[in-house]
Amino acid sequence: MGEIKHFSKVDFSDPRSIQQIVSAAKADPGFWLMVKEREMERRTLAVNALTTVRSEVGSPAAERLTPSIAVLAEELVSRMFGTCSTRTLANIQEALLQSSGCRTAGCAITERGR
Repeated sequence: MGEIKHFSKVDFSDPRSIQQIVSAAKADPGFWLMVKEREMERRTLAVNALTTVRSEVGSPAAERLTPSIAVLAEELVSRMFGTCSTRTLANIQEALLQSSGCRTAGCAITERGR
């Protein structure tokens, strides 16, 4: 099982630093599962964009999965580096979602090919 470690220095403008953060997320299976769930949620909401999906209590479907990808990214970065800017957090969120999206899309193609 992976462990997310703390790093004292990071250059958030360097794509390798963002990749290091994504790799750390992948190393923690529970954390990575939550990231993949948020990516699947994002895809589902995109497909259903024209239809308002409501839960039984009337809240939008987007509010059902917690913590949000923003909270997950902030938690990951704070465990590794402390704090960072809102813009950097947005970049990390997108990198996490893209990385998990590539993997889930690849899995879907593999499953269809069987």
